This record gives sequence, C-alpha cells and structure tokens, in this order.
Amino acid sequence: MDTLRRFLQPKPLFTLVLGLYIIFTSLHLTQFVTADEHYWLYERVPKYWNAWGDWELRKTFINDKPGVSLAIVTGPALLALPDTSEHCVEQDNRLYDCQVEDTASLLLAFRLPILIANGLILIYIFFLLSRLFSPWVGLFASIFTALSPVLIGMTQIVNPDALLWSTSAAALFSYLAVLKSGRRQDIVMTVLFTTLALLSKYTALILFPAFALALCIRFIASPKDDSADSVAASLKTGILQLAGIATASTAFVLALVPAFLLDRKYLAEYLATVPDKEVLLFVFAPLALVLLGDVFLFRSRFLLFCRAAIHRIAPFLRIIALFVLLLLVAVIAARYLFPGWSIYTIPFDIKDLTDARYHSSVPNVFEAFFLEWNAVLFSLPPILLVSLVLLALFGLRKKPLSETPTLLTLTLFALGFTLILIHSNILATARYAIMLFPVLAILGAFGLAEVARLRETREKEWRPAIAIFAITASILSLVAIHPFYANYANTLLPKQALIADAWGYGGYEAARYLNVLPDAEGLTVWSDYYGVCEFFVGDCLTAYTFDRNEIRPDYYVLTRRGEARYMSRFDRWERLSGLTAHRYYRQTAILPVWSLEIDDRPGNYVKVFRVEK
Repeated sequence: MDTLRRFLQPKPLFTLVLGLYIIFTSLHLTQFVTADEHYWLYERVPKYWNAWGDWELRKTFINDKPGVSLAIVTGPALLALPDTSEHCVEQDNRLYDCQVEDTASLLLAFRLPILIANGLILIYIFFLLSRLFSPWVGLFASIFTALSPVLIGMTQIVNPDALLWSTSAAALFSYLAVLKSGRRQDIVMTVLFTTLALLSKYTALILFPAFALALCIRFIASPKDDSADSVAASLKTGILQLAGIATASTAFVLALVPAFLLDRKYLAEYLATVPDKEVLLFVFAPLALVLLGDVFLFRSRFLLFCRAAIHRIAPFLRIIALFVLLLLVAVIAARYLFPGWSIYTIPFDIKDLTDARYHSSVPNVFEAFFLEWNAVLFSLPPILLVSLVLLALFGLRKKPLSETPTLLTLTLFALGFTLILIHSNILATARYAIMLFPVLAILGAFGLAEVARLRETREKEWRPAIAIFAITASILSLVAIHPFYANYANTLLPKQALIADAWGYGGYEAARYLNVLPDAEGLTVWSDYYGVCEFFVGDCLTAYTFDRNEIRPDYYVLTRRGEARYMSRFDRWERLSGLTAHRYYRQTAILPVWSLEIDDRPGNYVKVFRVEK
C-alpha cells in the first residue's frame, strides 16, 4: 500500500506520462512522409550546415519561417547521412527515383532528435510549473501536453511547427517564472527558449507582446496593500528585464542566422511576415513610449492611478475571462445547435479567411472567431475540454485579482492570438494555431486543480484519482486516432466534418498494398500528393505534366487534398498528360482496389484506383 501511495505522486506519475509520450511518438514514426518534409530533409537542413561548413554565411537563411531551430536539432542526422539529396530524386521524365529501402532509416535519423528534444522540454516544463504553482498542476499540464494527439503528431514531423509549440511554451512559462521570482536562471532559460522559438517560425514574434501583457497584468494584479513605491520599482525592473530578454534573444537569432546582417533583403523578408505592422508602428509604438515615459520620468504615477481603478473593477475582469472560456464551449455547442450555419460550408484548409471563391459573404468578427477556434477546440481530447469548462465554472470564483494573473494572462493571450489571426485574414488550422495547445493545456490543468479543491479535506485523495483518470482518458484519445495522430478530431465533431487533411498519412499503407502486386517494380503510379512515392518500389510521379507517350500510369493514388488541387484544372492536365483522375474522384461507378479513411471520416480518404486504359 505504501508503494502504491509513493507511486501515486506527481513525479512518479510524470515518469509514467513521459514513458507514454515516448511510446506513442515512436509508433508509426517512419511510416509516413508529409507534403513539405522533403524540402527540409533534402534541401534546407543540409543547406544550413553546408553554409557554416563552407563559411558562406548568406546561405544560413534557408526559409522565411526561418526553420533554423529545426536545422540545429536535426543536424546530427547529417553525420550519418551526409548527402540526403540523393535519397529521392525527380528525374528529367518527372519520375521519382527513391531508395525505398533506406526511407525508414532516413526518417528515423531526422525525427528521433525532435522526439528527444521535445521530451527534454516537457521535463523542463513539468519542473518549472511544479515550482511556479504546484507539482499537481505541473503533472496535469504535462498530461494534457505530452499526451495530446495533435502535439504528438506534430512532434513526428520534420517541420518547424514540431519545435514551435514546445519552445514557445517553455519561453512563455519561463517568463512567468521571471515575473514571479526574478531569478537569473529563469531569465537565461527565457532567452534560450525565446531564441529557439524565433528560429522556428516567425509566429513566435507574438511572444514579445505576450511578455509585455504578462508584465502589465502582474503589475496591475499586485496586492493592494503593496506600497506604490515598491510596485513602481518592480515595474521598472520588469521593463528592464524584458528589454534585456528581447535584446539577447534578437542577438542570438542574428548570430545563428548571420544572413540577416549580411543581406538585408532576408531580414526584410522575415519582417514582412509580421502582421499588422502599421498598427504596431502608429498605435502601439506611441502608446509604449508614453507608458515608458511615465515609468522612467514620472515614477509611474499614471499607471499607479490606472492600477487602483482596475482593482475597483476586478470582478469585471474575471467576468471577461469567464466569458471567453465559456465562449469556447459555445463554439462546440454551435455545431449541434446550428448545424445549417453557413460558415460551416467554408473549407477548413483555405488560407485566407475572406477567400471569395469559397463563400459569398465575408464572415463578421463573431463568425470569424468561431471559425478560428473550430479546428483548435475539435482537436482537443474531451478530457481537456471538460477541464476548461471546469476552470470556467470554478477557477475564477471569489478570488482576488492578485491570485489570478496567470489565468488572465493565458486567457487574454489566447484571445489576442485569435484576434491577430482574424485581422491578418488567416484561417487557422490546428497546425497554424499550434502555439495555443500548451496554453490550453495549462488552463485545463488549473481546471483539474480547482476540482480537487472543491473538498479541501479530501484534496490529497482526489488528486491521484483525477490524474489517473486524465491519463486514461488521454490514452483512449490516442488509441482512437492511432496511428494518424496529427489528424485527431474529438468525438464531438460530426463524422461528416473535417478539420485536417491526411497531410501525408496513408501513403505508406497505399504503397504497402501496391508493393505486393505482381510485377510491382514494373508498375507506374501517379499520386496527387507526395506521401506515397518514397515507399513505392515501382515508378512514381506527382507531376501534372509529363510525356504521355513515355509514361502511362497503371494506378492512381488519390486523396481529398489532391482532389481540391487537381480538379481546378483537370481538363488541362488531361489534354497535356492524359491524366484522367477526375473520373475517379467522388464517383461510385468505379470502385477503388484499396482505400483508407483517416479517423473513419469518409471525407478524409486515400484511395488506389486501377487506371482503365
């Protein structure tokens, strides 16, 4: 009994969670290739390291994302595979020549370092949150993060998003530790993870306004009994620390991507991705200068006045946070209350929210908010959704403002992220909003912690039971979608609806079927996406134009994503290359010889058709 009690504590249970993370991320790790991965595997990652090796530093700019943290983490793979560009080559006739027998080892070499890196970051986040809040909050947040199907799926992909979610979460939580303790170690870790996040993807630039938001909320939420002088001094120190973090992070980014300094066009290209530059320049910049002037010239008199006023309306602030959390619940409920709502006819995978090709009227702000959260919330396991509801119901009850700065910061960060997406005209998929998943995980952790406190006398007994239940429920979500984790959608999403494409899944399974056909090495397959070619032993191509006299496909491998691209100009492809794939999409007269429905959703299919000559 004592052994069981010792096991049912945060650290042993976290070890279990970490083990489950390793198991699930290892499954199916080398049995798919996504649409964009070959650019990183064969071009961008080698280019970065070759730039340093040849001292051609202008070539350290490998992409506008910029994806350099991915190159750093996966760099060790090049020690064993120095020339990945030869693995899969598109020949002059547009056929791919792939060394199929080496595909699994190549993918393992690049993906395993990402798995390890994110595992180490999960350990860091657990101990950081345990110190910031409590070991149980750290455990609950780790369960929702380490066992999230979407985050496990992203960890398996050689793409900047695979590191963006982990490094940005570690940076944000480290900065919260800076505000709470001011320890030098926390400042160093904030700089480290902010640098890695910025090197992952330009989306991480939102961390700087997030840090400023956290600093302001910490200042506003400081206890009313604290003297004005001490609060003002704390704010001044916080501003100087934030300036130091921003300066150091920027310096490390420039040091690791010297192309930014050597050729200004790369820096301009990176900064061009920053949304709402005019708003930042003409609205927030003057506002920031006014507030900084008040802090450093007038001893924060204006800000202290604002702080006192906000404390008088503190209950209203909690109502705002409660409203935001309940609004997220409404996004899911609306699917059932208003199934005919026109916004649900807008395809989930268009990039521009106002793309007129897909809907007749531009969504208003309210409709846009529902659309932006649609993919995110339906990608969360049910246990996390329940925890968010519990937080909304119990987390902000009768608490003074001084006890809720983290809840307010993370809630407003999620809201601000959504508003930026809307203003930037970007329709979020789960991948575009990947930074929100760890934030929602810790909010869900607070929700479970609040449930344990409902009966203070039984809190110690409740917490282990709640943790075991959360782990079990998370495992069930992973098993339900196995092995296509990045395509996870919870059971609340109607089966006919989609929030993700196959995105490379199913190619290995389709190739496995084709490889056992008679004379498989002599067959020619045309696929409308890249995910099958690196596993097929015969001739494979994805090009829309090729010599129809030299190449005549025996089989088509077709997907929903490919359908959208191909059908836009199918008559041109048939005229130029003899492609007749349009005859096989969405029809019942010709049956596929093999098919796969991702997550048992008929709309998200991978099908193999024998081509009728």
